Order: sequence, then structure tokens, then C-alpha cells
Amino acid sequence: MSFEKELEESHGDLLQQLQSKREAVLPYSRVHFKRGETILSEGENHSFFYIILDGAVSMNKETYKEDTILAFFGKGDHLGFYHLDEQAVSPVSYEAVSEVSAYCFKRSYVRAELEQQNNLLYRLAKETLTPALEREAVVHLPSNEKILAGLLTIGTKFGRLETDGSCLIPYYFTQKILGNYLNLARAYVATNLRKLEEDGILMLSPKPWRIKQFHKHCERLKQDYLLHR
Repeated sequence: MSFEKELEESHGDLLQQLQSKREAVLPYSRVHFKRGETILSEGENHSFFYIILDGAVSMNKETYKEDTILAFFGKGDHLGFYHLDEQAVSPVSYEAVSEVSAYCFKRSYVRAELEQQNNLLYRLAKETLTPALEREAVVHLPSNEKILAGLLTIGTKFGRLETDGSCLIPYYFTQKILGNYLNLARAYVATNLRKLEEDGILMLSPKPWRIKQFHKHCERLKQDYLLHR
């Protein structure tokens, strides 16, 4: 399968909109990032816009201690909406949580293609903002529910459902990442993970972490706290 054909079939209308069969030179390239590598830095003016092909990315905001994770993005999601304007600087940074493959477009090309696409621009804004708003609902849960809710959020987007109804959390989501997402100290995360294991909800070993009865817990938190999943 050619690179252009793979691009067309991998994702939806955004990629199809950004493709150009009129150009002699394709307006995008395939790029790779190592785990922990910064893709876009907060406070800088960036010339590129990305669509993730594979992997997990965190959207971070710098704080006085260390970066807070505002949202996670994965396959088919885009990075760079906040600085589409030529003079704009990014209010957030993006970091590769795992190995990441993405399609890289020039910002000027994306902006030109979307100028007349108000509905698509609205969708991009919503897709960028919604995960951060959902995270706000999670971090304000009672402390005994917060860790589980964070794991369910990650599992819904990146986990692997097993035939027994459990969900495996990818190994690259660590206690530190979970703590940065939930505004919790790592020691507190570790304590509550063990409690979830004692309660029969989670298996910590052997890795990867396994959430038992995944859909049951998603539905319970959704009903109890009106979370959207």
C-alpha cells in the first residue's frame, strides 16, 4: 500500500480535506517521536500541524512544580489547533507518552485549507477542548474514586478489552503519568492503586495493569457522577 493510500484509509474527513492531489510535492510527511520526546513546546510559535497515526500523546500545561497533563490524544487525533494563526504561540505542550508516528503538515497549508470550512474548524476546536473538560470532571471526583476514573479514561481511549470483560492498560502509562493527570502525588497514586487491587477491581501484576469488569465500572461512575464515556 502506498503512503498516500495509507493516509487516505487510516483516518477520516480531516485527512481527506488536507490531502492535495493538485500538488506536485505532497504537503505532508511522516514523522516519528520517541517516548518522552516533546512534539510541540508551550509558549513557542510552531510552523507545523500533526495528525497522529499511532501512539499516545499528552497535552501538558507548565506549573510551578511540574507539568500538569490536561488530556491524552491518540490515533486520528490532531495536534496544533491552538496555534493555527501565524502569530499565535502554543498555550500548551505536547509530549509523546509512547512511541508516536504522525503525519506532519505545514501550518500555513492547513490554515489555508480550513479557512472556508467553518464546520470543520468548529469540530477541531471541540476535539481539542473536550478531553481537557472531561479531565476536569475526573479530577474533582471524591479521592477514593479519582484513581479509578483516571484509569477508566485511559482504558477507554488506549486500553485493550479482553474476552473476560477486563481491560489492559498500556505499560507506558505509569504512576507518574497518572499522578500528573490527576494532580496527585505519586505516593498517593501508588497507595490507591494497591487499594483498588485489594478491592478486586485492579490487577497490578503481572504487567500490564488490568481493570476487571471494565464496562461495569465505567457505567457506575457515569451514573453516579454523570461522567461522559
